[in-house]
Amino acid sequence: MEQKIYSVSQINRYIKMVFDKDTFLNNISIRGEITNFKAHYTGHLYFTLKDETSTIKCIMFKSCATNIKFKPADGMKVVITGKIGVFERDGAYQIYCTTMSPEGLGDLYLAYEQLKEKLNKEGLFAPEHKKKIPYLPARVGIITSRTGAVIRDIINVSTRRYDKVNLLVYPAAVQGVNVAQTVTEGIKVFNELNNVDVIIIARGGGSFEDLFGFNDETLARQIYSSNIPIVSAVGHETDFTICDFVSDLRAPTPSAAAELVYPQSSELIKRIALDKTRCINAQQNLISRRRDYVERIKAAKLEKGPIDSINRYRITIDSIVKKSENDIRIGIEKYKSEVTKYMTKIDAMSPLKTLTRGYSVTENIKTGNIVKSIKDVNKKDKLKITLCDGNINAVVE
Repeated sequence: MEQKIYSVSQINRYIKMVFDKDTFLNNISIRGEITNFKAHYTGHLYFTLKDETSTIKCIMFKSCATNIKFKPADGMKVVITGKIGVFERDGAYQIYCTTMSPEGLGDLYLAYEQLKEKLNKEGLFAPEHKKKIPYLPARVGIITSRTGAVIRDIINVSTRRYDKVNLLVYPAAVQGVNVAQTVTEGIKVFNELNNVDVIIIARGGGSFEDLFGFNDETLARQIYSSNIPIVSAVGHETDFTICDFVSDLRAPTPSAAAELVYPQSSELIKRIALDKTRCINAQQNLISRRRDYVERIKAAKLEKGPIDSINRYRITIDSIVKKSENDIRIGIEKYKSEVTKYMTKIDAMSPLKTLTRGYSVTENIKTGNIVKSIKDVNKKDKLKITLCDGNINAVVE
């Protein structure tokens, strides 16, 4: 008996018919992770659903896609419902999706996006509501874990840039269910005590789930209502939380937050010197302009009026000159006082000031290291002891 031969179209049509008659495949729910997502200009959604070992192509037509309340993206875990059918032309089967809902990370991401959109519409992220970070804060409040690398990094960077730092730490949970509550309490405490000039909220990097405690609405509103400027330093440079958007300044890392809050000592000295030069030049220019103005008035009046009018103008001019000189003198004294105040601060930072109070610095000549402990020296080591007015050489006995 001769075997019947079928065309490709006939086979694909038959397979499609088999799929269409299978009630199991006609209404099925599947979970998986979205990949190769593409939103077509027609409104249709094309993507692949995958798990640890397999993938399946999916399509959601515009009529169903308009009912989705979130924006699908690669990496989101979702649950879809629909039917599995065959695209007859290509002989390929795919899922024709009718509904889609997030699962796992998708739920968190959806909540994050929805809160972000809500607060943005209310104006909590608006630049005009951002408070200015003080140039040289007297005290900085840190809200973070009392242990770990984050607080050590902030201390190291701050003291390296400016040795008169004053840090006050409020211990808070930076991971787990208590993150939002403890950080919110920290902001409230600092605002009630009003004992810091700026607040840094800090946490190291982590996964989206690890950082999700910083995507809390109550925390966001507390940051927004804070009377003290807040710097957010949560996660790494590529991590973004609601806390970042609502804070007055976002730092990519906790170390960067310390750099943004505390100026370099050398930069501070240069700025004071530059301001001093500008003040002097401004006062000299003002005096010169006033004198030129007086001379022009004197020359104009001498040409026009009789001697009594000239005398009256001379008296007026003398009064203007005296007042101008007095104003300028007061202005110069004011700027001198400001410059003296800053120079006093700078002088207080000098290590020599510490030495004049009876302290000394001991250096191991062999290693070149500063001696901080008896363990740093051995017998017969040669030492150099630096005092405020000179050096003493010594040997360890």
